[in-house]
Amino acid sequence: MDFNKIWNALSNGGKIAGISGIVLIINIFLPWYGFSAGGFSANINAFDAGFLAWGGSVFAIAGAVLILIGEIGESKIKLGALEGPQIGLLLAALGALLVVLRFLTETSLTRFGLFLGILASIAVVAGGYMSLKDSGVGLPTSDDFKSIGGGGDDSPPPPPPA
Repeated sequence: MDFNKIWNALSNGGKIAGISGIVLIINIFLPWYGFSAGGFSANINAFDAGFLAWGGSVFAIAGAVLILIGEIGESKIKLGALEGPQIGLLLAALGALLVVLRFLTETSLTRFGLFLGILASIAVVAGGYMSLKDSGVGLPTSDDFKSIGGGGDDSPPPPPPA
C-alpha cells in the first residue's frame, strides 16, 4: 500500500494519534529527568525513569497502533464486544494516566522529555477519541465489557437436577 493512500485514508483523529505515537517512540529515548552541577550532568530517559514512564509510553504507542489499524481497515481486531479502535483508546488513556502519574510522583529534576511524553500521550487519547467519533463506533460502555472473561449474566445459577 502506498503511504499517500494510507495517509489520505486516515481521519484527522487518526493522523493525530499516529503522529503522537511516533513522537512517543522518539521521546522514550530523550531526557525525562536530570541535573547539572559543576560541569557534571546526568540525564535519564523513560526506560531509566521507571515503569510509569516507559510503560505509559508503550501503552500509548500500542493504543496509537490499534487506532491506526482500525482506520486503515487492514484487520478487524476484537476483544469481546470491543473493537480495535476502542481498545486502542483505552490503552492510550491508560498510558497517559501512567505518564501523568510519573510526573505527580516525582516532580524534581524534570526535563523536557517528561513534558513531551505527557503532551504526546494525551494527544494519542484525543486523536483516538476523534477517530471513534468520526467512524461512528462510539466510546466503550460497561456493556462492552460483559462479554470479556465469561460472566456478564447476573442471574443465579440454575438449580441442580432432582
